[in-house]
Amino acid sequence: MEMNDLALPVTRVMPNAVQMHTLKGNMGGAVRLELLFKGGYAVQDKPLQATFTNRMLREGAGMMNADEISRKLDFYGAWIETYSSQNCNHITLYALSKHFPELLGLLETIVKNPSFPQENLELIKRNAKGYYAVNSRKVDVVSQRYFENSLWGAEHPLGHIVELEDYDAITRDDLLRYYNTVYGSRNCSVFISGCADDSLLDEIERHFGTGEWGTPAALCDVVLPAPATQYGRRNVPVEGTMQCGVKIGFMAMESGTPDFFRFRFLTVLLGGYFGSRLMSNIREENGYTYHISAEIDAYGKRNAFMISSETANEYVELCIKEIYAEIEKLVSEPIPEDEVEHVRNYILGEMCREVEGLTPRSEIFVNSWLSGDSFASVNAYLDTVRSVTAGELQEVARKYLRKDSMIEIVAGV
Repeated sequence: MEMNDLALPVTRVMPNAVQMHTLKGNMGGAVRLELLFKGGYAVQDKPLQATFTNRMLREGAGMMNADEISRKLDFYGAWIETYSSQNCNHITLYALSKHFPELLGLLETIVKNPSFPQENLELIKRNAKGYYAVNSRKVDVVSQRYFENSLWGAEHPLGHIVELEDYDAITRDDLLRYYNTVYGSRNCSVFISGCADDSLLDEIERHFGTGEWGTPAALCDVVLPAPATQYGRRNVPVEGTMQCGVKIGFMAMESGTPDFFRFRFLTVLLGGYFGSRLMSNIREENGYTYHISAEIDAYGKRNAFMISSETANEYVELCIKEIYAEIEKLVSEPIPEDEVEHVRNYILGEMCREVEGLTPRSEIFVNSWLSGDSFASVNAYLDTVRSVTAGELQEVARKYLRKDSMIEIVAGV
């Protein structure tokens, strides 16, 4: 499949040194504006601190309460999403370009002058505890928690398993302390995609790019502590389940290493699409599961390889056996050229589809930024997809796919 290199974001350095990265396109008149603040979980001093701080920004700001903020967003058909990741806090505004000038003032108030009302914090904590209790009975969620715990180690900021008491322990002072550490122009970057003309970019600069604001301290590049990985099998009981959540994987190479793009391709071949080897064997041939996948999860520059599935209790060991059988085939048997070509076409086709959408197109480059890679690395990956050979893929499999370096989590019985 033919696919041209992607147009890269255009970077504009605003007067206060905040970088604004722009991907222009019609997108039906819609605009996606994302503010990213370095920090995330890596710089919090209490569990859940980053998540609750970011979530509470829209619960009250300036002279407005949460209802007034929501009504204004609804009036313009806009919405705001907030979430925190390992090394970053994200605030994203979606709206039509014609309404953006009116909404930028609201967004500026939310970011620069949040009030963190105590009553709203207590309500959000209660709701979050309810979701936590429900998710704690889901084997896929529980297996993910313990996979990350084994991946990083219990004392690592990314390895801590959140408990109910962590929700109770979060206070308004914790949020203020985190906010005053992270949120400011020195830690901010802007990504904008869609129907954004020069006048809109000037408006964004007026609100976020003139003069320093927020915390005066700039965070250096957020460097996570080294992982203390616990390899091997862990069985995690979950009461009342008829099936188990299975996670198998390991801490993979950093995104900048020469093998990384070939390893991403190999991961798709193994379990990244419906016709992959894991799906063909474990679902189609054996009927052990409805779905199984292999993926790479990014944690800043570091990356984790993970195979995920849910299977009936009686099939757990058979499912794991077949997972390792497919891994062993990649290591020991030549990969057919026609299979490589099929996966190549699948990846290029998915990329073609993704770049048509406002959110996926932006997220492709946001993810490269979060990994510390240049925007050009996106096209470098496409070059690898176009040119990688079966022999190169098998070499990567032999180098990295080793059973004795795997984490195994089985959550359920």
